[in-house]
Amino acid sequence: MRITVDRLRGIYESFARGHGAGAEEAAIFAEGLLRADLRGHHTQGIGLLPYFDQLFSAEVMRFGQPLTVERESPATVLLDGHGGVGHVIGVRAMDMAIDKAASSGIGLATVRRSGDCGMASNYAIRAMERGMIGISMSTGPLLVAPWGGRDAYFCTNPLAIAVPAGKHDPIVIDMATSAYSMGKVVLTARDGQHLGEKGVVDQNGIYTDDPARVILDVMDRESRMSGALIPAGPKGFGMLLLVDILSALLSGERDWQEERPADPSGRAAYYAQTFIAISIEHFQDPDAFAAAADRMIETLIRSRPAQGFSAVRLPGGGAADTEREYRANGINLRDEEWAMVEQLASRRGIALDV
Repeated sequence: MRITVDRLRGIYESFARGHGAGAEEAAIFAEGLLRADLRGHHTQGIGLLPYFDQLFSAEVMRFGQPLTVERESPATVLLDGHGGVGHVIGVRAMDMAIDKAASSGIGLATVRRSGDCGMASNYAIRAMERGMIGISMSTGPLLVAPWGGRDAYFCTNPLAIAVPAGKHDPIVIDMATSAYSMGKVVLTARDGQHLGEKGVVDQNGIYTDDPARVILDVMDRESRMSGALIPAGPKGFGMLLLVDILSALLSGERDWQEERPADPSGRAAYYAQTFIAISIEHFQDPDAFAAAADRMIETLIRSRPAQGFSAVRLPGGGAADTEREYRANGINLRDEEWAMVEQLASRRGIALDV
C-alpha cells in the first residue's frame, strides 16, 4: 500500500505522544523513523514500531529523559542518556559534535545508557547537511556471534558515513557490520527465502543461508532466535569490534566483566552510540572538496562494469532515488507491516487517519 509522508509522520507523532513525548521529542522521533522509510529501510522505520512499543511499555526507553554531560573537551563530549529515546539522543548528540567540529575541526560525542536510535545514517546525514562529513555508529541488542563462534555477544553494530558532494547525490554508507541486518534476516525468513550467502549460525553451530533455522517468529522484527547472526566475514568482524570499541567501550556502557552470551529467551542489550562530525573547511575549501567528490563519483559511475553488473553504483544512490520517488508518490509499505500498525493502533488508541 502507499501512504503519504504527512500521514505517516502524523502516525509516528501520535504514537510518541501516546508514550509520553512532548511536541519536540515526538517530532524528532517521527522524523527519524520517517527518514528510514523514505530511504527504503522500512525495517528501521515502520517495522520497528511494535518493538519500540515493547521498549516503552517495559520502560527500557522513555521520553523526557535528561541528556547529561559527564566529560567534555573542545572537541569531545561523553554523554549519559539516562535510558532516553535513541532518536532524540542521537539528534542532540550529533548536534553537539557538529558544534564542536565547527570550532575545532572535528567533534566526537559518545553516549552511554542510550536507547535504540534506529537508522544510523540519520545522524551522519545530519552532519552532511551542514556541509560536514558525518559518521555514526551504534550498539544494541546482542544478536551476532563473533566470527568463528555460535553464541551472540554483539549487536549488528551499524556504521554510517555521509559525505557531501556538489551536483551529485552525496555518498551515504549505511551498513550493519554483521553479514545481514536483523531486519533483512527476519524479512527473508518471513518470505520463505534464503539469504544470498551464509549469514546466520544455528543452535548446532552450523553456518547457513537459511534464516528459518534461526528465526523463531517471522512476524516479529526483533524475533528471538535459536542461534545468532554472524559477522560479514573476518573483515566484517573487525569492523564490528571497531564499532563496539568506539561506542560501548569508549562510553563506558560496557566493561566486559562477567560477560555471558545472549540468552535466546531474553533481550540483553548495550545501547550506546558514537557520533562524529568533521568540518571540511578546516582542511580545505568546501567547494574544492565538493568538486573533487563529484569527479570521483563521475569517474566511478562511468567506469566499465564487470560481468553481471549493468553499472557501478555508489552507496546511497539507490536510497536517494527511493526518497525522491516516495516524497512525490507516497511511501510504499508491505501489507503485513501496515497490518501490524493497525493492530498496534487499536491497542494504543492511535488515530490512523491523521
